Amino acid sequence: MSTVVITGGAQGQGLSHALAFARLGYNVVIGDLFPPEHTLMQAAVQAIGQAGGKCLAVQCDVTRGDQVEALFAQAAEQFETIDVAISNAGIMTFGATWELPEEQVWKTIDINLMGTWRVDKEAAKYMLKQGSGRIINISSTAGLKGTPNLGHYTMSKFGVIGLTKTLAKELSKHGITVNVICPTMVKTPMTDRPEFVDYLNKMNGTSFKTFAEADEALSKKRAMGVAFIEPEDVTRMIVWAATSPEARLITGATLTIDAGSML
Repeated sequence: MSTVVITGGAQGQGLSHALAFARLGYNVVIGDLFPPEHTLMQAAVQAIGQAGGKCLAVQCDVTRGDQVEALFAQAAEQFETIDVAISNAGIMTFGATWELPEEQVWKTIDINLMGTWRVDKEAAKYMLKQGSGRIINISSTAGLKGTPNLGHYTMSKFGVIGLTKTLAKELSKHGITVNVICPTMVKTPMTDRPEFVDYLNKMNGTSFKTFAEADEALSKKRAMGVAFIEPEDVTRMIVWAATSPEARLITGATLTIDAGSML
């Protein structure tokens, strides 16, 4: 039976991915900031089990190399192989480039970029021993263009793409593929919060009071009539890149899901 390791797997996009792999019969290992007994982790484990997958929940802060190492060690000990690794954990905060405190910038980079490197590093070690595996990193459309008031986030997400392409070259002769997904804005707890609505208002000169109001209004202006995609939209591409025979020769690719926002 195949095994997938997902960071940030207890909620949002990560949980969506975990449930999809569970339905395919995968062993699912979720790493998140919370201890296994936390209500979010317990709910995730229960949902993954109901979807048909065996689940291991491990507390993992991706800024801690020792915790990322322990995540993969526990996954390998319990399930033997690590067939897919999804570096999904990330944060988003806001501020004009000239106003950002260094601490805020470094925290974003440490989680979004260095965290991805730590996950990729451990995944590569196990997959090299196996001679197979698929690594999926999560960037953003903000990793493809300049995005005001998100300079530090954009820096981190551009970096994830560079890391992906480099690792793909390094592992290309070892039966391991490495690809990066770049979604546009996704409906998750990261976007459905007052700070994000404030960011949208600053960007668009609007006065939205709720996320739902912003979603409805902004969708009318988008090429495909969608401003915020669903987590499952990202999941479907990840599952294809991670499991499909048609994706076996695709590596180092930047796969964009943008509902036409980049047009």
